[in-house]
Amino acid sequence: MSIPQLPDDWDETRTTLQAYAQALTAIPRAAGVSDDRWTHVAMQVVPNGLRTAPTPLADGTDLIGTIDLVTHEIVVSAGDDEERLDLRAAPSPADIGEAMLEVASRHGTTIEPDKERLADTESKTYVPDHAEAFLAAAVFVAGAFVEMNKSVPGEVTGPHLWPHGFDIATEWFSTRRVPHGESDASAQIAIGWYPADDGYFYANPWPFEDTWSDTPVIPGTDWHLDGWQGAVLNSAGVEHAEVVAFGLAVHDLARETLSA
Repeated sequence: MSIPQLPDDWDETRTTLQAYAQALTAIPRAAGVSDDRWTHVAMQVVPNGLRTAPTPLADGTDLIGTIDLVTHEIVVSAGDDEERLDLRAAPSPADIGEAMLEVASRHGTTIEPDKERLADTESKTYVPDHAEAFLAAAVFVAGAFVEMNKSVPGEVTGPHLWPHGFDIATEWFSTRRVPHGESDASAQIAIGWYPADDGYFYANPWPFEDTWSDTPVIPGTDWHLDGWQGAVLNSAGVEHAEVVAFGLAVHDLARETLSA
């Protein structure tokens, strides 16, 4: 099976979904259960769309926000309590954030998110067919990453959608720590998919070794070395097995070095 094709003119809906994802994840970012891999600010790819990590509320329920790309609604829930916003009415990110905060308050929790993340009051462009095409591709990508992760030893996270870039990714973390800014971080490999234009898969081993770019990964791939460093595979027409092979090839190339 090959990846479902993204519409040529879907960019405005993509931008809208990214704004909605950023608004929804402002809540778990501010009040959720944090972890050092930042998965609490990511969204899970589920069969009907994208879903936030749960945010525990005062009464024991969990606040969850879902971008339902089947029914074309934002669904904010806490237990049996729900608020729904029609995506075809193109709500603003601020509207979505307010719905999250209202449901939280009904369950005894006051949340103070970063106001900048909920400041956008503009109505957005949302094309249902474009959103459905993205969902089909996203489910394909997440499935391939799940299969790939079964063959990757050690700590992995994902697949999940990162709202800041609107990419779906999975990460492997080494037990080796390396200097990073004023602290340190785990050496790691991120395999992801960015859904702009035809979309592309990327593989970022970090810290990057220049000699890796001398090795072809699988047919159809290139190395991107300007700005960020990693392997790239155009996703147009790519097969499930190719995605898995692409990710595992980069792991085979870089994981031992990053573990040493």
